Amino acid sequence: MPKIHAILTWEYPPRIVGQMAHHVERLATELSKGMVPVSVITFHDGPYIHEAVSECLEVHRIPNPVEPHVTVVTWSLTLNSEVQRIVSDIYYGKLGDLNLLDVHDWHFVAAAAVLKRALGIPFIFTIHSLEDHRTPDPSSSLSSCIRGLEWLGIFESELVVTLSDWMKSEIERIHAVPQFKVRAIPPSSPSWIKETLDAYQKVSGFHPKG
Repeated sequence: MPKIHAILTWEYPPRIVGQMAHHVERLATELSKGMVPVSVITFHDGPYIHEAVSECLEVHRIPNPVEPHVTVVTWSLTLNSEVQRIVSDIYYGKLGDLNLLDVHDWHFVAAAAVLKRALGIPFIFTIHSLEDHRTPDPSSSLSSCIRGLEWLGIFESELVVTLSDWMKSEIERIHAVPQFKVRAIPPSSPSWIKETLDAYQKVSGFHPKG
């Protein structure tokens, strides 16, 4: 069986906040149909749940061990410890066959950066939106922190993926990212899954631990 790819996302059906939930579900489903093993790690407002959806698709729904929270940043950073634990369990349980993380938006970037250095798992940072576009005041303390996590994901990841050429240009402009590090893979393209697998294969060749 091929190596396992883990998708980290803060929303996944039935938890639907925006379009990202539908996009990630479609991505995971299409990859698993092609017999690519996928583990989705996502937030769940309740006890931990593991779902074996199919032979090649499993979903880990994890709660936040700490509450309440003052901001979305404290919520995210405390949840990251659980993300690290679940991904580590998958890695060791599968004898190291987990060889790539696909991190969607900034929420689990901190976990991905730690896992990259601790276990040598490279990661893709898939950006759906940017804090500069979501907030009327990008210079506020909260937005500055989120922008910092976006930058960390861009810096630590081996590849940044976005869903449109426009977003690619915005990432390059706002975060001063070199063009070669950002790749637009529109989900409307007939070759979307093939291009995604090409990106996965390129990134899984990296070995951060040396």
